[in-house]
Amino acid sequence: MNKNDSYCHSILIVEDDDDIRNALADLLEDEGYHTEAAINGKDALEKLEEIPKPCLVLLDMMMPIMNGRQFLDEVMKDAYLAPIPILIVSAVADKTNTEGSVGFLKKPIDIDVVLHVVAQYCH
Repeated sequence: MNKNDSYCHSILIVEDDDDIRNALADLLEDEGYHTEAAINGKDALEKLEEIPKPCLVLLDMMMPIMNGRQFLDEVMKDAYLAPIPILIVSAVADKTNTEGSVGFLKKPIDIDVVLHVVAQYCH
């Protein structure tokens, strides 16, 4: 895939837990979405330099190397990345640490809710 390819159904999953990341990717791909995966915020920033802009980022907060809050802070500083909707999917998410995101879902997540939110941003 090259950077000029356009995926209006592309979702970046930023999650350090292999099982959760793979389950989300499988679920979304079964629904017809294209997914990219990153294992932490630093990895996600590097991916965003290489891939077409996704319609949505699903972001965990508790990750090594660069956590979700640090990732959000970096994205908000970048005029190109800042408009990308970011949905936090985390056990520790609450309204106090989610500035820069479109909202949060607390783990364990309801699959139907995830699909509903994804459909709002990736139509």
